[in-house]
Amino acid sequence: MIYDKCALVIPSSVYVSAPNTSLVDAEERERQYMESISFFIRQTPLTRIIVCDNSGFHYPGSLYNLAQSHNKEIELLSFQGNNELVGDYGKGYGEGEIMQFVLSNSSLIAKVDGFLKVTGRLKLVNTGKLLRDCNHWENYFMPISLLRPRFMVPKAARCCVNTQVYYTTKEFFSGVLLNAYKEVRDKNTFFLEHAYHKAVANSTAKVKCFPVAPEITGMSGSNRWMFKERRWTKKILIKLVSLLGYIRPIYRPLKGDKFT
Repeated sequence: MIYDKCALVIPSSVYVSAPNTSLVDAEERERQYMESISFFIRQTPLTRIIVCDNSGFHYPGSLYNLAQSHNKEIELLSFQGNNELVGDYGKGYGEGEIMQFVLSNSSLIAKVDGFLKVTGRLKLVNTGKLLRDCNHWENYFMPISLLRPRFMVPKAARCCVNTQVYYTTKEFFSGVLLNAYKEVRDKNTFFLEHAYHKAVANSTAKVKCFPVAPEITGMSGSNRWMFKERRWTKKILIKLVSLLGYIRPIYRPLKGDKFT
């Protein structure tokens, strides 16, 4: 991939309004966000970074200095999302508001053809390797489960895409995914992962898996689960399964699947 044709988008919500969020301490959330942002500035080849917070939090200007020292551009956006709807519908609704705000208000997003989205507070430790063989004009998602056969995946999770890490063109996102978040209903077990899968499956658009599986580290805000880099044996197994064609980002709904 030509890195100057791609931006990184990091959604942020320092002050939590979404239900079912385990990590709610604002200071700890800010610390983890700052650590993640600094990682992407210092240790990845991405040259344009967009951070957007939907809770009214403003990141320190020192991040501009850090980015400049590494010959990178960073944009720190902030707005106040709809706390009432996020509280009713869930954090996926809030992320959808963030992405809509970025597409409408970011000056850096206007300079690129597409963007890599990484969930805030997580580090994509193989960013360069992940994007090296990607094309900036294509769209990349991963399924929720990489190794389990589909019949072993719970029905509620089959029609999902992984939304922690994905890459899309602006045209694809605007035409297919921009308003999908409005269907999110956490109380009905219909998350952003379901909404995006449904939108793509019902479109004529094409998506691919990343050439290599994303490797993320960090803490999940939902349940405090710690993501760690996979062991080499699991990496080899995932690569083999991928080469055999068993890993696909979009599965057409089968009879009995809950979400269509």
